[in-house]
Amino acid sequence: MNKIIKTMFTVAAVGLCSSTVMAENKIGMMQHNQSDSFQQAMLKGAEEMADRLDYQFIDASSNDDPVKELEIIRNFAKRGVDLLVLGSTTQAAGVAGVELAHSLGMKVITMDSIQADSKAEGQVGGDDVAAGYYAAKHLAESIGGKGKVAINKFPDPIPPSEDRVKGFYKAFNEYPGIEVVAEAGPGYDTIKAMNWTAATIQANPDIKGFISIEDTSALGIVRGIENAKMDGKVHSVTVVESASIYKELQKGEVLTGVFAMHSYNYGALAVTLLDRLNHNRPVPFIVKTTGVLVTRDNVNKNLEYLNFD
Repeated sequence: MNKIIKTMFTVAAVGLCSSTVMAENKIGMMQHNQSDSFQQAMLKGAEEMADRLDYQFIDASSNDDPVKELEIIRNFAKRGVDLLVLGSTTQAAGVAGVELAHSLGMKVITMDSIQADSKAEGQVGGDDVAAGYYAAKHLAESIGGKGKVAINKFPDPIPPSEDRVKGFYKAFNEYPGIEVVAEAGPGYDTIKAMNWTAATIQANPDIKGFISIEDTSALGIVRGIENAKMDGKVHSVTVVESASIYKELQKGEVLTGVFAMHSYNYGALAVTLLDRLNHNRPVPFIVKTTGVLVTRDNVNKNLEYLNFD
């Protein structure tokens, strides 16, 4: 895996890493799933940083089950975990999970869901408004600055989705010729996104673009456009990288851009902040990493960040 790429908050710049760790300390990391390369990159970043700092590392996935999330936290406590990375975008983990972890004596850094009212010691995530803005800006330019577009978001109003959508509208508002004709949330479901895309195209045969807040449904959007034989006529852009979505970008026929969040950094920074807490050192409440707009011109280079061999 390549070295941690440049972020707005770099480990080297502020000397976050501590040199010694007590052997008994264990870091636990809970994610809402580990099925896609975005989540796997976060896990890899956390694992590698924990190993570098000589911590024992335990991970688990709740598979998007809020009840299971709390069970995992309790299980971590039984296994001696006292430092926790809570990597989930669900409200249950963001509030109840942190409270439970604190009651069990854990220090908590949340990851991938920055919330203003979080009770965690610190939070790591991307600048989702900026990510949405630059993704939408690229789509607008891809379709000539005018035309009908549709927005795909999460079905539930969770912070990453809402912030990316804010960024979408911020960019689209700079183009008087852009009209948002549909906004829906098929969720992490490629088939639902494909069917929604088909219905949106049928209702708006002159539509020019689609934008998604994440990669799984973005794949469905690409398939929906292809099935409608609108390749080259309708373009799409998404936030969040994955190996699968990069392959679509390499084709360059429908997908024209991906705003990559570089989630490897999330995991590495979350563990680094826990290390500071473990040594009674202060941590910032919010750490936001930068991302990058990926096009066909730089997709191969960015695909290397998802190579875990």
